Amino acid sequence: MPKFNPKKVAKVKAFDPGARYSVKDINGGTFAIAHNKKELKQLMKSDADVVYDESKGKLYLNANGEKKGWGVKKGWGEKKGWGKKKDSGLIAKFKGKPELNAENLEGFSAHLGNTKEEIDSFRHTLSDTEEADLLVNFTLKPKRTLKRVIKDGKKEGYNFDRDELADALEEMDKGGAFIDIELDASAIELISSQGGAVGRGTGSSC
Repeated sequence: MPKFNPKKVAKVKAFDPGARYSVKDINGGTFAIAHNKKELKQLMKSDADVVYDESKGKLYLNANGEKKGWGVKKGWGEKKGWGKKKDSGLIAKFKGKPELNAENLEGFSAHLGNTKEEIDSFRHTLSDTEEADLLVNFTLKPKRTLKRVIKDGKKEGYNFDRDELADALEEMDKGGAFIDIELDASAIELISSQGGAVGRGTGSSC
């Protein structure tokens, strides 16, 4: 099992989706994915232990959080960077910017952040069609949709709590979080026939 060393940046030229990696002297922690620069900055200030910048294929070790065994004291690096220099920062570069998840790192689990922020982050991984499909299915078959989102989220490094996910999606829906989604005529008709709200999807892709 290849090991990443915080003191030396590893270069992964050929990534195997089924590969497992570990971080030297780190027995475990949480893994999070940043899909853009904004999310990367947010996660830099979070308690996620390892952060993957999917837009650039870079893996970072985050020592900003207070974690046992890391030799990192509370307050170090909380306002700038990834924490104490020798214990944090860029640890690996992946050629081709492949998709990683928590299962690729030995002993790591998906980072549990703010559910709404996590869902919003997950939405960035979906195409317009997939997002519209999520809205329609959540309106018509919420239980089945929750199960699918939880399963798909795990592939992206998210570990959603079912109840929190349901509450967050419903609140986001009522609050107009899906207002920018365009639904085709058949989807609008289907939702309307089931008594669902259509105010947030006013566009049409026909």
